[in-house]
Amino acid sequence: MRTLAVSLLLVMLASCVSPAPPPIPLKPVRFLVLNDVAVVDTLADGSGGLARVATVRQRLDEEGPVLFVLAGDALSPNGAGQAHGGREMVEILNLAGLDYATFGDHAFDLGVDTLVARIAESEFTWISSNCRRPDGTAFPKVLPWDTVRVWGQKVGLFGLTLQGEYPGRVRCSNPDNEAHRAIETLTSEGAELIVAITHQRMDADRNLLGRESKLDLILGGHDSAAQDSVISGRHAVKGDANARSVQFVTLWGGKGSWRQAVGLVRIDARIPGDTTVSRAIARWNDRLQQRPGP
Repeated sequence: MRTLAVSLLLVMLASCVSPAPPPIPLKPVRFLVLNDVAVVDTLADGSGGLARVATVRQRLDEEGPVLFVLAGDALSPNGAGQAHGGREMVEILNLAGLDYATFGDHAFDLGVDTLVARIAESEFTWISSNCRRPDGTAFPKVLPWDTVRVWGQKVGLFGLTLQGEYPGRVRCSNPDNEAHRAIETLTSEGAELIVAITHQRMDADRNLLGRESKLDLILGGHDSAAQDSVISGRHAVKGDANARSVQFVTLWGGKGSWRQAVGLVRIDARIPGDTTVSRAIARWNDRLQQRPGP
């Protein structure tokens, strides 16, 4: 038997994880969730940095399978880190080993053609149950839901983005209606664990958990501060924006009896940056400095 706290200690070296969860058996289903990232490098206060997040993901992977998820808003034309139309972010997330991403509300600011190009460059899976192109068709290479096996457990995932008046007439339908449809579909396909990747406010996540008893976990974004809210033993979690923290969720037990433990991982100088990702970030920073004009 190992504890989640011991596993995280091995991963984080000396970083802070809170709270200390109870002992868990081997072969759990584990998630690492990141959200609302506009800057690939470390921040001015020394926190954050996707190279450090990549190290967290790699160390966790050494302990067993982990699904690395982005809960929206890493692609945006705003800010110095996005001066290349999101290309640097996609390359860094590819190198960091991201598995799944859903749309944030600012992803559509890029424009439909640019967004489609970034999706095509992604080595991870984009998933959205409620957002489509202006003509109502799905974005190329974007799934409404997906399933994956983890230690023999069939895990079902779907993605949601809050509704809004988006540029280019991108259509995001009612997230609650699409969530119900996705949950019923995943249930009929035999998913033993159903997880939503959302980009909406925490109150919307809580309401979704309250309505959908078959939904086991929400990995969320849009709120910029870390949160962990629990409805009937099921968690909705969000990390701090710009990779100041990530949430690490472990589930064990099986369908109908999942138990969950959540640990907030602070991303700071105590975590070494992955060399490959650090080099890619430095290369993009050099390109940005060479660009003329503000």
